[in-house]
Amino acid sequence: MKKSIFVLSLFFIVGSVFSQKVKMGEFTDQDIELTEVSFEKDADAVVLWEQGQSKFYSGLLETSYFFRVKILKESGKDRGDVRISYYVGDDRIEDINGIKATVTNFVNGKPEEEKVGKENIFDVEIGDGWREARITFPNVQVGSILEYSYKKSDKNITLLDGWTFQNDIPTLASTYEITIIPQLDYRMIGQGEKYFTTTEKEASNGLYRWTLRDLHSLKEEPYMKNYNDYKERVEFQLAAYQAGSSGGYTSGPEWKDVLSNWVELGNEVLSDYKEKGYFRSNPIEKEFLSVDFSGETEKEKAQKAYYFFQDNFILKDDGGFWPEQWINPLLKSKSGTPEELNLALMGVLKSMGIECAPVLIGSKGNGRSNLVPFPFLKQFNEIILIATLDGENYYLDLSDPIAPFGYVGLNKHVKAGLLLVKDQSALIPIDIKHSSNTIMMTDVTISEENVIEMNNTLRTYYYEGLKVARVAKRLKDDNEPIEKLFKEQDGITFSEIDLADDLQEKNYISTKFKMTKEIGDGETLIAINPLTFTSYSKNPFTQEYRVFPVDFGFAFAETYNAKIHIPEGYELDDYPLTERITIPGNAIAFSYSSTAMDGVVNIVAKFEVKNPMIEPVLYPDLKFFMETVASKLSAPVILKKITKP
Repeated sequence: MKKSIFVLSLFFIVGSVFSQKVKMGEFTDQDIELTEVSFEKDADAVVLWEQGQSKFYSGLLETSYFFRVKILKESGKDRGDVRISYYVGDDRIEDINGIKATVTNFVNGKPEEEKVGKENIFDVEIGDGWREARITFPNVQVGSILEYSYKKSDKNITLLDGWTFQNDIPTLASTYEITIIPQLDYRMIGQGEKYFTTTEKEASNGLYRWTLRDLHSLKEEPYMKNYNDYKERVEFQLAAYQAGSSGGYTSGPEWKDVLSNWVELGNEVLSDYKEKGYFRSNPIEKEFLSVDFSGETEKEKAQKAYYFFQDNFILKDDGGFWPEQWINPLLKSKSGTPEELNLALMGVLKSMGIECAPVLIGSKGNGRSNLVPFPFLKQFNEIILIATLDGENYYLDLSDPIAPFGYVGLNKHVKAGLLLVKDQSALIPIDIKHSSNTIMMTDVTISEENVIEMNNTLRTYYYEGLKVARVAKRLKDDNEPIEKLFKEQDGITFSEIDLADDLQEKNYISTKFKMTKEIGDGETLIAINPLTFTSYSKNPFTQEYRVFPVDFGFAFAETYNAKIHIPEGYELDDYPLTERITIPGNAIAFSYSSTAMDGVVNIVAKFEVKNPMIEPVLYPDLKFFMETVASKLSAPVILKKITKP
């Protein structure tokens, strides 16, 4: 939901200096002949050209949009259904008008243009103040060029939408320009590799224009769900506006700042929290008068309060850092968003004399990989708490209904945030420490019934343990067998599963289970691989190129110990050799050692991520590294049946 902080009554008209480089219905030979994108050959459609022009009219921002898309494959024909979302709210904050659209097909090299009729252009309400303009193009074929244009007006001129130069299909050229009038002063924030390296930029007399070319599509890649943090983009936030003359012969127009520093931004957010009652002690103390939050230490008191909220309040969908509910309805309904529950928990802790404050953060996937070092509001979308308990700082977050005290959602593990304290708000570094490692012990024997038996103990720590806890809870809630905790493997049966959840007390979950596999009659060679269960026995990186960094999320280590007992009547035929590998920079490493002694084969494998963020330039090295790891972890130990002479 949008929130307009300031409403400015400014009246002005700015003439357009925009020179449209591309006109609807006029195509280049390259547009017509293109059948494949050179830098993304599997693309089923491509943006040939897109452009936007923003200008101000009487306190509104009006943006003209134009898009040209070509269909390259059958699977790309669904691009003929276009949806444009916009926010109207209660006061028609945004509006879309002037939609025009055409589809052009080429028959024997000659263009045949068909305009999209009004019956194929319509507007629908999609809820929560949002509407959607929809265009359905007729007669879309492979080779069709779709074009559409429209205008959007926006009353919110404090935080402008800006422009994203990338799409979910490759883009050959994207250009945006904005004319900023002398009465307004905006901060401009750009991001993206090409934005800072190859952008064609122009700036003159308040006109700013950017053009980017040959942009990869925006889509998820293995180990990168937060690609929005790396997209090529430019954004704007109002820094000051001219309010008019302050009188006198020598004084000029008065300029008023808008969120000019961290303190001002923090006070603006805190005023909303205060207005909704989250800093009032009376309703909180009254509601929890009969609840026992006592403890010998501040940490014990805070833990009781945390688990009380987790056990007695219903968690609703994320609502951003602006609470929708006031404190009294929240306490009465016992239902709220993570942000509302976090703020209520803050109130309880403060009522007990515990130092606690909210921290604004920009979670992973919010659109920015690092905070910009000045008060740009759109970079924030969540809050967590920081509490000082017995002289030590703890980060608290109620966004996960089963996470133990002190766990913070992984998407909120960011480098910095804005500490909100009246008249003292400031950026602070955030360092949420944890050792989310995995240790697995396996003992392998062959029974008299010719069955390979692998008895395993798997211990997963911190957030790796929390992953296991979530899956186990889902299986229990759905009345599914606990065996589904593990991925199915050909010929292997899982049994005797015992899960001990010690996350709250010891920060790990211990899972004991048995894997069995029958040996076929007459087999003289037995292949045993106790490490097929491991996370990386298959290489997750198979694509040829990489657009975004590889993000493992956090530093961790997985250690596997296997002991294979060679039964009487068998001998060791072959087993994987010891190996150690890494990639340039040593961000990730793998070691594998194997020894055979006294009828036992011992295998120790360790996969370690030291730096979780690996840049695309290292992707070829990483891909080869992971292929080697997968090959090693899936390589079996071979036992051979001894034949009698």
